[in-house]
Amino acid sequence: MRFARFTGFAVVRAWQGFWRNAMMSLAATATVILMLVLLSALFIVISGLNSGIAYIESKVAVTVVLVGPPNDPELTQEELDELTAYTQSLPGVRDVLYVSPEMAMQRLEQTYEERGQKLDLGGADIQLFASMEIAPTDPNDSESIVTALTTGPHAAQIDHVTTKQENVQKLVDIIGTIRMVGVIGLILVGAVVLFMIVNTIRIAVYSRANEIEIMRLVGASDSFIRWPFILEGVLCGLIGALITIVLVAMVWDPIKPIMVTVFQMPTAVSAQFLATLSAIVLAVGLGVGAIGSWISVRSNLSSAS
Repeated sequence: MRFARFTGFAVVRAWQGFWRNAMMSLAATATVILMLVLLSALFIVISGLNSGIAYIESKVAVTVVLVGPPNDPELTQEELDELTAYTQSLPGVRDVLYVSPEMAMQRLEQTYEERGQKLDLGGADIQLFASMEIAPTDPNDSESIVTALTTGPHAAQIDHVTTKQENVQKLVDIIGTIRMVGVIGLILVGAVVLFMIVNTIRIAVYSRANEIEIMRLVGASDSFIRWPFILEGVLCGLIGALITIVLVAMVWDPIKPIMVTVFQMPTAVSAQFLATLSAIVLAVGLGVGAIGSWISVRSNLSSAS
């Protein structure tokens, strides 16, 4: 019962203190919102890019273009069978698919149809190359597969080999750069947030110096005096987090198709993803508010008395 009364008293005093120093409190809350919006954007972008990497890795990682017309004779069925068997025997190869020139042409026509267009060759007789699409067990095995094919006994039957490993590496580099820039930005904004909250609580402490002195004279404990100020900083973080969650929810519908089409991330549209993001935003907002107010109370409350 005593704890409940103390909690109620601390919350009420924190709310009164928040509005007593409204200008500084609102400024601190605004910086919290800025930090949490940046955090949300960073989380969404990095999650999308990570999903993009997973999508690329799930696709064919190695494409082997075979020799054939018009530069070379077409491979015989026996040569194709031997090359396919050799490729399937390589370590790290999960699956091999032979794509004939006719199948390649059908894929090209289907690609145009999906764009609402019709493939028009203008009467030209275009011959596409035959190829093999190799799915590795692990995308990191792509380089060893390429080396085995280009230096193995069937190298003369291969025109060239392409791999998506470079695309994956580019995405990894992009994610690393975005993460580094984002973290630096969050650290800088976080430092500003802490500075604002520390100064907000400092002003609140000094404005209530006489009140604090009276409370000490009548025997109030340090925790009884400190907790309203700590909760005042937590209140800044809580309000900032709730506003950020509302803002993210408001723009969520336009974000969802981008996550699906650009990043190939259908899981991003789920309620679980939004709930996870909201929980992170809420935890960070409360944490920053609590840390800032705790620092200020420890360094300023004793001097105010």
